[in-house]
Amino acid sequence: MTKAFFVVNPVAASGRIKREWPSILRTIEAEYSPAVDFEFTKAPGGATALARHALKAGYDVVASVGGDGTLNEVVNGFFEDDSPVNPSASLGLVSLGTGSDFVKTLGIPRNLRSYVATLKQGKARPIDTVRSVVTAADGSRLVRHFINVGEFGSGGAVVEKVNRTTKAFGGRVSFLWGIFTTLPGYKNRRITYSVDGAQERTEVLNNFVVANGRFFGGGLNPAPDALLDDGLMDIVTLGDLRFREVLFNIGKLRDGTYLSNPKVKLVRGKRIVARSEEKVLIDEDGEMVGGLPAEFEVVPQSISVIC
Repeated sequence: MTKAFFVVNPVAASGRIKREWPSILRTIEAEYSPAVDFEFTKAPGGATALARHALKAGYDVVASVGGDGTLNEVVNGFFEDDSPVNPSASLGLVSLGTGSDFVKTLGIPRNLRSYVATLKQGKARPIDTVRSVVTAADGSRLVRHFINVGEFGSGGAVVEKVNRTTKAFGGRVSFLWGIFTTLPGYKNRRITYSVDGAQERTEVLNNFVVANGRFFGGGLNPAPDALLDDGLMDIVTLGDLRFREVLFNIGKLRDGTYLSNPKVKLVRGKRIVARSEEKVLIDEDGEMVGGLPAEFEVVPQSISVIC
């Protein structure tokens, strides 16, 4: 049995994890190990510090208990000063948050016993992460990693609104509400970007998606063919779409067929640089992290996930 540490976000899923933690813990103890080490996060960013401390303390597995935002913080705890803290350790998932989009790409069923059974099997798969350098609110440059999907443009504006209001209605409804209340007044941004050092392009875009995984926003599927271990990002640009066009294509975005729209483009690459004269917000794995200018670079097989 590996030595595992569980990083628990008690406010994830609108506080459901805190309310149900005694029952969740009993299931983990019964199905995985009778001696479980865990700690609750106490503030935003706390999961990163807890994960990093556990890795330095010699735990073989650090498991995220929460949603995609908690997972993003835990992933960042696996790195310090651009280097892995413990390259032999693995990331575990107990994905019980609002959206829980990342596990959809991995094909892990969304119920607690399935998550714990997966952890117990202990089969680790090396996958890519994306290293980003974004611009913080104070103008400083912030280095982060994400494991699933990053985006900037209307998606960042939607996530910012959802995160400062409520996710009480669940991932799908909360993000649809965010889209319907944010996009009617959203002005598409003029963004200049380059992929893998190619000549810069300047386009008016509704959204810019940088995908390692396939799903975001409570089940939307922006990158239906993205692979977690191919050493590439799926880069999807949504052009100068108006709100009614976005509304018309929501169903296609959910089932992954919207790439046929002539205003939607897909390329694959290892590195992106992007900037804008306008304010453009960035979210990564559903968490607000900053804005443009920014850089994104894939880090091949830089984390092992139990799946």
